[in-house]
Amino acid sequence: MTVTASKPDAALKNHFLHLTPGKLMGLRQITDESNKFKVFALDQSNSFKKALRAAAEKAGAPKEPTYEDIRDAKLVMVKELAKYASATLLDVNFGARQAVNSFALPHGVGLIVRSEASKDPGIPSEYEPGWSVEKIKKMGASAVKLLIYMDVEDQAFTKAQLSFAESMFKECAKQDILLMTEELSFPRKGEEKSSPEYQARKIKNIMESTKLIGPITDILKLEFPGDIKNDSTQKMQDNLGKLNEAAIRPWVLLSAGEKFDLFTKQVELAMKAGCGGYMAGRAIFNEWFEQPKGKKQDEFLLTTGVQRMKTLNQIVDGYAQPWTARYHLTAAEMMNAVDPHWYGGKPGAKGATEGAY
Repeated sequence: MTVTASKPDAALKNHFLHLTPGKLMGLRQITDESNKFKVFALDQSNSFKKALRAAAEKAGAPKEPTYEDIRDAKLVMVKELAKYASATLLDVNFGARQAVNSFALPHGVGLIVRSEASKDPGIPSEYEPGWSVEKIKKMGASAVKLLIYMDVEDQAFTKAQLSFAESMFKECAKQDILLMTEELSFPRKGEEKSSPEYQARKIKNIMESTKLIGPITDILKLEFPGDIKNDSTQKMQDNLGKLNEAAIRPWVLLSAGEKFDLFTKQVELAMKAGCGGYMAGRAIFNEWFEQPKGKKQDEFLLTTGVQRMKTLNQIVDGYAQPWTARYHLTAAEMMNAVDPHWYGGKPGAKGATEGAY
């Protein structure tokens, strides 16, 4: 059974009822016709290079991946798999404009572009050098994506991360483009991701980060709040219920490179708890790097890759909560929220600038 949304807080509903036209258009472009998120994520940099490097070593011809190696690998993935998505997340370095110029990005698929520089966990966030929200808007993207590493117990680090995220939110408002913000936990020095201490702290970190980031973004991209291998179903359901309550914005589940069979279980549990969709990449294509270069890689995308996209989409179709349903929004309400003079023209006032724009 899917979650039935309770009556939303008026202020939370108003954020979307009065969403500016650029943001609303972007939101419609990155969701499917049922207002659910099916996002193919391909904005990885360091992990993508690492996988290509390992593949070359396995083939007996070790080399550092070139710009062309990375670009071409991403473009073939976009071309074959993005057609099954409502949107694709790409980086500026190897994928975004390259996918547009090569016609790899399918018609009707929204474009989300990463804003932040690729950093190791724990390093404060900053823009990709030379990049900006304004440039993402100018290139015609539907939305901006921002990742911020979070450790809420480190107050100074958290303050700096939230300050950067808030500045990004303000710039997106200025440029009238949708912002999707991703929180990501990380183990401290000497910790293992599998350690009980980190797992317990991670769940708290996800919950608190969701509360802190919610007011300064439009869409949340969140981690799964539990251990899919070891936690009981009841514990995971309880955590997801709390996460859904903490999320004042629609939220999507990130894959974090999880193995596909485990990620599908996470997706179903999350969708049933009120999640609006997925944003996944490595869980879908990770084994592509293990295939012999060329035909076998193409076959993997056309068979396993396509089937994985379809499987995730079926789960979303069956259980995900549309962002409109989360706030009990109807088309009639959205239409009536438009002021007749929203664009600034007011009868009898020469050069009037009043209005939403």
